[in-house]
Amino acid sequence: MSKRDDKTRPKDLSDDLEDFDRRLSENIARHKAKSPQRDENASAWSVGLRYGSGFAGGVLVGTLLGVMADRVFEIAPWGMLVGLFLGFAAGIRNIMRETAEMNAAQDAGKAPASDGTRDE
Repeated sequence: MSKRDDKTRPKDLSDDLEDFDRRLSENIARHKAKSPQRDENASAWSVGLRYGSGFAGGVLVGTLLGVMADRVFEIAPWGMLVGLFLGFAAGIRNIMRETAEMNAAQDAGKAPASDGTRDE
C-alpha cells in the first residue's frame, strides 16, 4: 500500500461506520414502530392461554421427570405420582407468579389516593 492509501483508509472506515450506525438506528426505529407493544390490558383469551400453558407445562415437566425417575430407580409408579404432584404445585406457582406480576404492573399505573384508598 502507498502512504496515501494509509491516510485515507481510517477516514473511509469512520464514514462507513457512521453510515452503518445511521442506517441501523433508522431500522431499529422503524421496527419498534411496526412491532406491537405489550398490551397492558391484554385480552382474557391471551391471559387464559398464558396461565393454561404455564400450568400445563409445569404438570407435564413434573410428570416426565417422575417417569424418568421411575425408569432409573425402578420405583414405578411412585416417581410419576410424586412428579405429577410436584408439577401440579409448580403449575399453581407459575399462575400465582404471573398474576402477581400482572397486578404489580396494574398497580404501578395507578397512584394511590392521599387517604390511602386507590383511585378507580
